[in-house]
Amino acid sequence: MAPDSQAPTRPSSTRRLRRSAILAATLGRPRLRTAAVLGGLAATSALAGCGRPTAMGEENSLIVVADPGLWRQVEQDTYDALEPTLFTTRDEKKFNVTHVAPDAPELEQLLLWHQVVVLATPGDPLLDRIADAAGRDSLSPPEFFRVPNVWATGQAVTAVVLEPGREAASLREMLPGIASALDAEYRAWALERMFVSGVDSALAEALADSLGFTLRVPRVYQHVFREGGIVLIRNDNPDPAELIRSILVQRRPPQDSVTTFEFAAWRSDIDSVQYNVPQSFELAPGSRRPISLDGATGIEVRGTWRDEAAYPAGGLLIGRALRCPDASYFIDAWLYSPNPRRSKWQFLMQLEEILDSFRCANP
Repeated sequence: MAPDSQAPTRPSSTRRLRRSAILAATLGRPRLRTAAVLGGLAATSALAGCGRPTAMGEENSLIVVADPGLWRQVEQDTYDALEPTLFTTRDEKKFNVTHVAPDAPELEQLLLWHQVVVLATPGDPLLDRIADAAGRDSLSPPEFFRVPNVWATGQAVTAVVLEPGREAASLREMLPGIASALDAEYRAWALERMFVSGVDSALAEALADSLGFTLRVPRVYQHVFREGGIVLIRNDNPDPAELIRSILVQRRPPQDSVTTFEFAAWRSDIDSVQYNVPQSFELAPGSRRPISLDGATGIEVRGTWRDEAAYPAGGLLIGRALRCPDASYFIDAWLYSPNPRRSKWQFLMQLEEILDSFRCANP
C-alpha cells in the first residue's frame, strides 16, 4: 500500500485537470441527440418524465452554471466560499467547483451531475426549469433554494436567483448561506450513509458494562475486547487496501488532566502492541484543543500516522483523552484512504460522529 500522501499542486492546475477529467467522463457517455443547448434541455426534461437517468459524479463535486462574464467577476469569491479546506493528511477541499457556461456543448451531460448550482436572473430557462420542478410560480431575487432530482435521480440542484443589475453583488451576499446549506446537506448525506446498517446497540451495552462508557457505532463495524481495558473498533469494508476506519479506546485510572506529551507517550506504547503493523505518528503543532461531551471533559490532538514497514501506509490520526467520574479514557482513531482522487471528508466526518457520541456510562 502506498503512503497516503501527494505533492501539492497549484490550484489552477488542479482545476484544469479536474475539469478535463469531468469532461472526459461526460463526453464518454452517450450524448443526448439535440441540435442546440435549449433543445438538449427539453430532451433532458423529457427523459425526466419517463424515468430520469442516474446522477453522475461525486457528491462533493459542484457543477456551477454561470454566464462567463459574471463568472469572471465572482470566480475567486465563489472558490473561496464553496471550496473551504480541512486537514486530513494535507489540506483538502470540502467541495470541488467546476464552472460551465450556459451555452457550452457539454452542459447537457453536466446537468446530470450529483450537485448542480445555477447562477442566473429571473427568466433564465434553467431557472424556469428548476422552479417548475419545485412547484414555484415566481422567483424573488436575491434568493436561493434547493431542489432534488431535476434532471437526474439522486441529484441536488441549487438555484441561485440573482438580482438584475447587481448580479455579482447579490451573489456575494448569498454565498455564505449557500456554502452553509451545501455543507449541511453533505453532512446529512454522509451520516445517513454511515448508519444505513443501523446502530450497534449491543456494542453500546457491552461497552457500558465492561468499560464504563458508550459509543454510537454502525453495525457494520467489527470490535474486539482486549486485556488492559482496551476495545478495538474497526471498519475495513469493502477492502482494507482501500479504506480503514479504526478506533481504539483504553480505560485508565482517573486523571484530572492530560498533557500532549502524556498522550503521545501512551500512543507510543500501544501502537506496536495493538496494531498488526507498528505505527509511527506525528502530532500537528497547535492541534491540541479542549473538548467536552455531555460531562466528559478532556483534550483532542490531531496528526498523522504511518506504518513502520518497508512500504508504509499512512493517514489521519485523531487522539483524545477524556475524564469520566471514575476513569479516564484514551482514544486513538485513525483513517486510511490512499486514493488521492477520493475525498476523505465524508470518512473524517464519520469518525468524528462516532467519537463525539462518547458518553460516560456512570456520569
